[in-house]
Amino acid sequence: MKTLITKRLILRDLALRDVQDLFAYAKKPNIGPMAGWSPHKNIKETAKILKLLIREQEVWGITTKTDDALIGTIGLHVRNFENAVENRREIGYVLDDKYWGQGLIVEACFKVLDYGFNALGLDEIMCGHMVSNTQSKRVIEKCGFRYLKTEKREYMDKEDIDVMVYHMTKRDYKELIDHDNTKT
Repeated sequence: MKTLITKRLILRDLALRDVQDLFAYAKKPNIGPMAGWSPHKNIKETAKILKLLIREQEVWGITTKTDDALIGTIGLHVRNFENAVENRREIGYVLDDKYWGQGLIVEACFKVLDYGFNALGLDEIMCGHMVSNTQSKRVIEKCGFRYLKTEKREYMDKEDIDVMVYHMTKRDYKELIDHDNTKT
Protein backbone atom coordinates (compact mmCIF):
# COMPACT_ATOMS: atom_id res chain seq x y z
CA MET A 1 0.00 0.00 0.00
CA LYS A 2 1.12 3.54 -0.67
CA THR A 3 2.35 5.38 2.42
CA LEU A 4 0.24 8.46 3.12
CA ILE A 5 1.53 11.41 5.14
CA THR A 6 -0.52 14.09 6.89
CA LYS A 7 0.47 17.02 9.09
CA ARG A 8 0.89 14.80 12.18
CA LEU A 9 0.56 11.21 10.96
CA ILE A 10 2.05 8.52 8.78
CA LEU A 11 -0.33 5.94 7.34
CA ARG A 12 1.83 2.99 6.38
CA ASP A 13 1.77 -0.72 5.66
CA LEU A 14 1.13 -2.90 8.65
CA ALA A 15 4.01 -5.21 9.62
CA LEU A 16 4.47 -8.15 11.96
CA ARG A 17 6.52 -5.87 14.24
CA ASP A 18 3.23 -4.05 15.05
CA VAL A 19 1.80 -7.00 16.96
CA GLN A 20 2.60 -5.69 20.47
CA ASP A 21 1.27 -2.19 19.75
CA LEU A 22 -1.88 -3.59 18.15
CA PHE A 23 -2.51 -5.94 21.07
CA ALA A 24 -1.96 -3.11 23.58
CA TYR A 25 -5.05 -1.27 22.36
CA ALA A 26 -7.05 -4.13 20.78
CA LYS A 27 -7.35 -5.87 24.17
CA LYS A 28 -8.97 -2.83 25.80
CA PRO A 29 -12.67 -3.35 26.56
CA ASN A 30 -13.67 0.06 25.16
CA ILE A 31 -11.95 -0.15 21.75
CA GLY A 32 -13.14 -3.15 19.72
CA PRO A 33 -16.78 -3.23 20.81
CA MET A 34 -17.24 0.34 19.51
CA ALA A 35 -16.11 -0.93 16.10
CA GLY A 36 -18.06 -4.19 16.24
CA TRP A 37 -15.36 -6.66 17.27
CA SER A 38 -14.48 -8.36 20.55
CA PRO A 39 -11.43 -7.29 22.55
CA HIS A 40 -8.44 -9.46 21.71
CA LYS A 41 -7.91 -12.21 24.26
CA ASN A 42 -4.19 -12.79 23.73
CA ILE A 43 -1.23 -11.90 21.55
CA LYS A 44 -1.72 -15.03 19.41
CA GLU A 45 -5.18 -13.82 18.38
CA THR A 46 -3.75 -10.40 17.56
CA ALA A 47 -0.95 -11.95 15.48
CA LYS A 48 -3.47 -14.00 13.50
CA ILE A 49 -5.62 -10.92 12.79
CA LEU A 50 -2.56 -8.81 11.94
CA LYS A 51 -1.40 -11.41 9.39
CA LEU A 52 -4.86 -11.35 7.80
CA LEU A 53 -4.83 -7.54 7.60
CA ILE A 54 -1.37 -7.59 6.02
CA ARG A 55 -2.47 -10.18 3.46
CA GLU A 56 -5.69 -8.32 2.52
CA GLN A 57 -3.88 -5.01 1.89
CA GLU A 58 -6.91 -2.84 2.73
CA VAL A 59 -5.67 -1.31 5.99
CA TRP A 60 -2.96 1.21 6.87
CA GLY A 61 -1.27 1.36 10.23
CA ILE A 62 -1.53 4.80 11.85
CA THR A 63 1.59 6.18 13.51
CA THR A 64 2.62 9.65 14.53
CA LYS A 65 5.43 11.40 12.68
CA THR A 66 7.44 11.43 15.89
CA ASP A 67 7.07 7.72 16.74
CA ASP A 68 6.63 4.63 14.54
CA ALA A 69 4.51 2.88 17.20
CA LEU A 70 1.11 1.78 15.92
CA ILE A 71 -1.70 3.85 17.47
CA GLY A 72 -4.54 2.71 15.23
CA THR A 73 -5.60 1.57 11.79
CA ILE A 74 -7.64 2.96 8.94
CA GLY A 75 -8.79 1.09 5.88
CA LEU A 76 -10.69 1.22 2.62
CA HIS A 77 -12.64 -2.03 2.49
CA VAL A 78 -14.44 -3.53 -0.48
CA ARG A 79 -16.76 -5.42 1.96
CA ASN A 80 -18.98 -7.05 -0.69
CA PHE A 81 -19.44 -7.81 -4.37
CA GLU A 82 -21.87 -4.93 -4.90
CA ASN A 83 -19.31 -2.42 -3.64
CA ALA A 84 -16.68 -3.83 -5.99
CA VAL A 85 -19.03 -3.56 -8.98
CA GLU A 86 -20.16 -0.04 -8.03
CA ASN A 87 -16.54 1.17 -7.56
CA ARG A 88 -17.03 2.09 -3.92
CA ARG A 89 -15.36 1.19 -0.68
CA GLU A 90 -16.08 1.59 2.99
CA ILE A 91 -13.73 3.47 5.25
CA GLY A 92 -13.19 2.04 8.72
CA TYR A 93 -10.92 3.13 11.53
CA VAL A 94 -9.88 2.44 15.08
CA LEU A 95 -7.65 4.47 17.37
CA ASP A 96 -6.09 3.76 20.75
CA ASP A 97 -8.10 5.68 23.36
CA LYS A 98 -4.93 7.48 24.51
CA TYR A 99 -5.19 9.49 21.28
CA TRP A 100 -8.92 10.24 21.25
CA GLY A 101 -10.10 13.84 21.07
CA GLN A 102 -7.13 15.18 19.11
CA GLY A 103 -8.64 15.16 15.63
CA LEU A 104 -6.23 12.48 14.43
CA ILE A 105 -8.86 10.24 12.83
CA VAL A 106 -10.43 13.17 11.00
CA GLU A 107 -6.97 14.05 9.68
CA ALA A 108 -6.37 10.45 8.60
CA CYS A 109 -9.83 10.18 7.03
CA PHE A 110 -9.31 13.23 4.85
CA LYS A 111 -6.02 11.78 3.58
CA VAL A 112 -7.68 8.43 2.82
CA LEU A 113 -10.60 10.18 1.10
CA ASP A 114 -8.15 12.06 -1.09
CA TYR A 115 -6.31 8.84 -1.92
CA GLY A 116 -9.53 6.93 -2.59
CA PHE A 117 -11.04 9.49 -4.92
CA ASN A 118 -7.91 10.81 -6.63
CA ALA A 119 -5.45 7.89 -6.71
CA LEU A 120 -7.85 4.93 -6.83
CA GLY A 121 -10.55 6.72 -8.81
CA LEU A 122 -13.38 5.54 -6.57
CA ASP A 123 -16.88 6.85 -7.28
CA GLU A 124 -18.16 6.62 -3.70
CA ILE A 125 -16.85 6.02 -0.19
CA MET A 126 -19.11 4.90 2.61
CA CYS A 127 -18.67 4.93 6.38
CA GLY A 128 -20.78 3.63 9.22
CA HIS A 129 -21.10 3.61 12.99
CA MET A 130 -23.15 1.79 15.56
CA VAL A 131 -26.01 3.99 16.70
CA SER A 132 -24.45 4.20 20.17
CA ASN A 133 -20.99 5.25 18.91
CA THR A 134 -21.32 9.04 19.06
CA GLN A 135 -17.56 9.54 18.75
CA SER A 136 -17.47 7.93 15.30
CA LYS A 137 -20.59 9.85 14.35
CA ARG A 138 -18.76 13.12 15.09
CA VAL A 139 -15.77 12.04 12.98
CA ILE A 140 -18.05 11.08 10.09
CA GLU A 141 -19.89 14.41 10.24
CA LYS A 142 -16.64 16.43 10.46
CA CYS A 143 -15.43 14.66 7.32
CA GLY A 144 -18.53 15.71 5.38
CA PHE A 145 -20.24 12.36 4.86
CA ARG A 146 -24.01 12.42 4.31
CA TYR A 147 -26.44 10.05 6.00
CA LEU A 148 -27.68 7.32 3.66
CA LYS A 149 -29.48 4.61 5.67
CA THR A 150 -29.57 2.49 8.80
CA GLU A 151 -28.87 -1.20 8.30
CA LYS A 152 -28.52 -4.35 10.38
CA ARG A 153 -25.02 -5.79 10.76
CA GLU A 154 -23.64 -8.67 12.73
CA TYR A 155 -22.11 -7.52 16.02
CA MET A 156 -19.20 -9.39 17.56
CA ASP A 157 -20.32 -12.64 15.87
CA LYS A 158 -23.49 -12.81 17.95
CA GLU A 159 -26.38 -10.53 17.18
CA ASP A 160 -27.49 -7.93 14.69
CA ILE A 161 -27.22 -4.26 15.57
CA ASP A 162 -28.25 -1.06 13.83
CA VAL A 163 -25.47 0.72 11.96
CA MET A 164 -25.95 4.20 10.56
CA VAL A 165 -24.38 4.33 7.10
CA TYR A 166 -23.13 7.51 5.44
CA HIS A 167 -21.62 8.12 2.04
CA MET A 168 -19.66 10.60 -0.03
CA THR A 169 -19.44 10.65 -3.81
CA LYS A 170 -16.46 11.89 -5.76
CA ARG A 171 -18.53 14.97 -6.65
CA ASP A 172 -19.36 15.59 -2.96
CA TYR A 173 -15.66 15.35 -2.14
CA LYS A 174 -14.64 17.81 -4.85
CA GLU A 175 -17.30 20.29 -3.67
CA LEU A 176 -16.14 19.89 -0.06
CA ILE A 177 -12.51 20.49 -1.00
CA ASP A 178 -13.38 23.44 -3.29
CA HIS A 179 -15.49 24.96 -0.48
CA ASP A 180 -12.65 24.53 2.05
CA ASN A 181 -10.17 26.10 -0.38
CA THR A 182 -12.34 29.23 -0.73
CA LYS A 183 -12.13 29.81 3.04
CA THR A 184 -8.35 30.22 3.03
